[in-house]
Amino acid sequence: MSSAAPTAPAASSVPGGHRPTSFRPDVEGLRAIAVLSVLAYHAGLPVITGGFAGVDIFFVLSGFLITGQLLKEVDRTGTVDLPAFYGRRFKRLLPAATMVLLFTAIGTWLLLPLTRFKDVAWDIGASAVYLINWRLANQSVDYLAEDTEPSPLQHFWSLAVEEQFYVVWPLVLLVVGLVVRRARTPLAPTATLGLLAIAVPSLVWSVVHTASSPATAYFVTTTRLWELAVGGLVACGATVWPRLDRRLGAALVAVGLLMLGVAFLVITSRTPWPGSAALLPTIGTALALVGGYTARGPLQAALGSAPMLWVGALSYSLYLWHWPLVIFTQQGLYDGEKAPLWATVAAVLLAFPLAWAGNRLVENPVRFAAPFKRTRNALVLGASLTLTGVLLGTALQVVAPGKGTDENAAGARALLPDEEKAKDAHAGKGVRGVNAVLKAKPDPAAYPDNPETITPDPLDATEDVPPQYADGCQVSLDSAEPHECEAGDPNGQRTVALVGDSKAFQWLPGLDAWAKERGYTVRSNTKSACAFSAALQAPGGTPNTSCKEWGDKVADSLQADPPDVLVVSGLRSEALVEEGGTKTSREAIVKGYLEHIQPLVDEGTTVVAIADTPQPKTKVYECVAENSSHVSVCDFPERDGVGTPALEEVMKEVDGSLIDFNDHLCPEGTCRAVNGGVLTYRQGSHVTATWVASLQQVLDARMDAALDKAGKGQKG
Repeated sequence: MSSAAPTAPAASSVPGGHRPTSFRPDVEGLRAIAVLSVLAYHAGLPVITGGFAGVDIFFVLSGFLITGQLLKEVDRTGTVDLPAFYGRRFKRLLPAATMVLLFTAIGTWLLLPLTRFKDVAWDIGASAVYLINWRLANQSVDYLAEDTEPSPLQHFWSLAVEEQFYVVWPLVLLVVGLVVRRARTPLAPTATLGLLAIAVPSLVWSVVHTASSPATAYFVTTTRLWELAVGGLVACGATVWPRLDRRLGAALVAVGLLMLGVAFLVITSRTPWPGSAALLPTIGTALALVGGYTARGPLQAALGSAPMLWVGALSYSLYLWHWPLVIFTQQGLYDGEKAPLWATVAAVLLAFPLAWAGNRLVENPVRFAAPFKRTRNALVLGASLTLTGVLLGTALQVVAPGKGTDENAAGARALLPDEEKAKDAHAGKGVRGVNAVLKAKPDPAAYPDNPETITPDPLDATEDVPPQYADGCQVSLDSAEPHECEAGDPNGQRTVALVGDSKAFQWLPGLDAWAKERGYTVRSNTKSACAFSAALQAPGGTPNTSCKEWGDKVADSLQADPPDVLVVSGLRSEALVEEGGTKTSREAIVKGYLEHIQPLVDEGTTVVAIADTPQPKTKVYECVAENSSHVSVCDFPERDGVGTPALEEVMKEVDGSLIDFNDHLCPEGTCRAVNGGVLTYRQGSHVTATWVASLQQVLDARMDAALDKAGKGQKG
């Protein structure tokens, strides 16, 4: 299973569907199994490695319950009363959801860092309008969202999927009702065809999309519709299943529950999800539902026991409450460090009294209140609570104080002893194989512990990115199609190709300015989390074929029209040793680099690599936001963040130059959080665009020196 780019596996919501006319205790028991499995998983119990499959159980149950309800209405009236349907949904779902949104807003304000306010505020708004799953899908492949902690509202994604299904499915059944009346065709078979038309393409897409981009596939509605449709298909057979032999029914329940147990114990967070693997809990739930029409015996008795009925009845509320409690424990009480097992278990257990109290004091009183039995009032209630959620998000956005900025902050220029001499003084420094002329010495005045201004404001650091990002120049993790962007001199006589991941992309503005002055055209091809290597990569621990597909296409394009200079950079990474395996090695990524780069070298291309920037152990921008009057506490030793870069080996093989700017990022071995009034880091180990701009003179000099070394120097 994949999560939001680079977050923990997602939580889920549960269906808030109405009970069918003939109440089935076993369905409530299945709800209990589903919610308990997810709670156990999020509590961190090591045995329940596939507890997130409880989400898939809920999808099937929701499809079953809602389809059964709608089919009865169409059979009785020939149509679907859409306002009444949505009014019932609002009464059932929104009171509890709004309580949790309010709790989350207050908890964020009290417990989370200031830098989280804006993201959580957007999550509150997206959750209120049931679009949070698409926001999370976008973040899962957006390198701007790297280093973002799991949202306390991440579990709303599956509720959003269900509500989006509920927008479409009643409309489909409304059309089915018209067809049935006019053509005098049976209702259930016609509805079955409609569900198959949804389920089959959704399942196929789920398998395909999960293989290429499991991060987005986990959240998007299109890969999940088939699970809801499977539940609906069971409901379409409501007149057939009661005729099953009781022994067959009991066997189906046993097999279904066994499949669920296997899913909980065998599936892990590394399993690409949903895809074909999700068939296990989905079909298992469907079998248990079918068999439950006639089955009798100990399994049915257990599913319908009093404890299971109690948990099942609270399943929706338990889901809503448990995840914010876990997140506030992990990110608030333990400041992002790994919380002990007892703490996360305690957080999950606290959800039980909160769910019970909310159900008794808020949900049921609103749901069964006489005024809201009128559809109009129920719809007004829904609109009011939705607006309340949006306003909560808006309020949270305005309570985070910022710090002043200075667009003329020196940044890396603070290290230059004389800006007029900077170019000559730094021509050789930082280029391997070229003698250093002058070592940068930190001026204590450049590092005040309480700077008057910090640019960019730490609260906005994640948005301080290369401007070319807005043009789509950074290919997302889920895409295998290159998107080449042009920079530099559009009429340049020579070309520079920039390739790599987002760590390469961060240098594009600097290369753009350098190239314009020297008559180079820059061709930029970068992709989130993917090195320019022919090896099979596993960003985030999950094999991703799109990295290789993208890299192969870019390599083919460059080999067809070789650039004069190739600039390559990227995050320190390894690659899978063999397809289908899990072992990774640096040798594999190096071999893949050479497979793409060596043919270009053979055509006369000069290769320049830019060294990776050190990886902080904490979020620097978050630390600075919380310690703006004592920013030195956010500095860290360079040696703690530097690994063994594969690119250094590659440069030795191809006789290329490795440019290293870390002497300015980490003067005298200390990586500065604020450098000359400029915030150095944004997400992860990415540096801010403002800091790169302040480094321009140094970048110019070192690029010139690298090309002079190769005999390709060209003065502008």
